[in-house]
Amino acid sequence: MKNSLKQEFFKFSHQRIPLYGVIALFVLMLYSAVSKSGVSRGIVAQGFGAGQWVTIIMITIASTFMAMEYQNRTIMTLFYKSSNKSFIYFAKLIVITLYGVSLLLLGIVLTFILKMVMVGNRYSWLANYNQHPLWADLLLNILGTLVYLIFIITLAFFLIALIKVNAAVVGVGLAVIFLGADLSALVMSGLPAIASIVKWNPLNMIFVINQFTNAIYVKVSGLSDFQLVAANTVYAIIFIVVGDVLFKNRRV
Repeated sequence: MKNSLKQEFFKFSHQRIPLYGVIALFVLMLYSAVSKSGVSRGIVAQGFGAGQWVTIIMITIASTFMAMEYQNRTIMTLFYKSSNKSFIYFAKLIVITLYGVSLLLLGIVLTFILKMVMVGNRYSWLANYNQHPLWADLLLNILGTLVYLIFIITLAFFLIALIKVNAAVVGVGLAVIFLGADLSALVMSGLPAIASIVKWNPLNMIFVINQFTNAIYVKVSGLSDFQLVAANTVYAIIFIVVGDVLFKNRRV
């Protein structure tokens, strides 16, 4: 496992993908800062959309990082050099997850910079506006994003092992991110008799990004903060286990 980790870290760090992710995050956060009619406290609390942008970036990077091994036919070399195929799968998963965490940390730094440049001392980090000071809202939103980020990365790895088409995985991932919340709410409202069951569907998991700082989302998701975190974790474990099995048995 140690050798697989070293190999994947080296491979990932010597590609252009990490740089593209950083550039994309900066551009998208800057877009959030200038595309609205002024920077509001809510935009700052959401890290200029850092949570949403990082999940979008990571669904693409996670899928591409795995798919490129098959496209370049290097997966056969990896299988030959490794004594356990699972080591390769988990090494890639760890590398991508750590990169995603790094992007979130970068998002926090960029939020401070953009706030200082765009609005200066307006919206004090220490002042209470609703339930929390601004800095706490930002960190809670980032924490919620971290929970969902693990869900979305493991989903990407599972899907690439299942359907084997990078473009399709990215498309499904983006659909889950952009349409998941609305579709989940629509199904729950259309099937009130089984809403207690439907609320656990995977599309509902995205509410964890914002629910920590806005209790109104509890009424929409139907799940408490703890239940959302637990459900995201369970789904991630399922995706990891099934994805690993598919990866090990995939014909190359």
